[in-house]
Amino acid sequence: MIYLSKYKTAASRETTVIEDNHFVQRVHWFSDTYDRVKTGMVYPPHVLASKVLTPDILDYVKNNPVKGKTGFILAAGSQGWAGIRAKNDNQEKGMLYYSYKVPLITLTNIYAGRVASMFGVEDFVSTDASACASSIKVLMEAQNLMHNFGFDRVIILGVEDAVNNSTLEFFGHAKASLLFKDEETMKPSAFDSVHSGFHVGQGAAVAILEKEPACEPAAKFLGAYTSAENCTNPLGQRPDGQGYRKAIEGAMDVAKIKPEEIKIVKTHGTGTPVNNQAEKTAITTVLKDFKATSYKQHIGHTLAASGLLETGLLIDDLTKGILPGIKNRTEEDQQFISEDTPVEGGTFLSLAAGMGNIYSAALFSTEV
Repeated sequence: MIYLSKYKTAASRETTVIEDNHFVQRVHWFSDTYDRVKTGMVYPPHVLASKVLTPDILDYVKNNPVKGKTGFILAAGSQGWAGIRAKNDNQEKGMLYYSYKVPLITLTNIYAGRVASMFGVEDFVSTDASACASSIKVLMEAQNLMHNFGFDRVIILGVEDAVNNSTLEFFGHAKASLLFKDEETMKPSAFDSVHSGFHVGQGAAVAILEKEPACEPAAKFLGAYTSAENCTNPLGQRPDGQGYRKAIEGAMDVAKIKPEEIKIVKTHGTGTPVNNQAEKTAITTVLKDFKATSYKQHIGHTLAASGLLETGLLIDDLTKGILPGIKNRTEEDQQFISEDTPVEGGTFLSLAAGMGNIYSAALFSTEV
């Protein structure tokens, strides 16, 4: 059995309008992430990661050695996560303008090695670049290490610098993120016929998976699976939800779980029309008696961190006996819930998807 021993999340529920961008929009962010970036010596994603790489998390690993091996995986979303994406040469006085003093070749891998050394990890270090699916996708790798290669502990850090000029421009141009000019008639939501979309958000999450936890675990990790789908557009999704469905069924097969045992679903829930159709079709095809929610309308889309971060937020809410409703729903919905709903916990499904036809699913149980 694998347990989620400890986890920590960082996200903001407040929004700020970023005006020095071609696509003005609100973002969920920590403004202190950029306090010293114009010096060129401070990297925003590193500052963001420090919000979850706290002494209590580091000390837990250092003070509780395991018999077998320990691995570390950095789910960074894009290998260019600490690159020049945030720099905008036309707006040198802008909030998101900065330059780097360090060569950017393999910077993501260098940072992975740095964090691994903070935990004292020497058996396995890896990074992942599977876009917004990254921090759920790596759970498949973690279970492989623990089931087949003698690892007793795997540490996962999910983080990405989501609030930068190129990301805001990409999502703004694609009409995925909600633009400030459209907010009079539109609000961020998911699986709704009126409201849709999301704000980009900053966030980070760290999770420690173990076979024999030295503390009361937060949840059981039952299994994970990542799939692709037959789609020629790497930025698109099939309306029949083939990718999501294959990931869900794969995770159930690994976990030896039947559909009727899954009562709670944390959706990817971007709220874009394409994802609404694909994800909803897949979930309702495989599962019948369930309640589903989305967190992106509360904290923004934190890209690589989103899957693991939102899983942690869900566990927090389940310990309170509440499944939060999807924000800004205009319709009453008992499945993709529109209101906060009392729940008892149990087995839940966590979903994520990434550009490039990547779909990931993970199953956990709060009954430990």
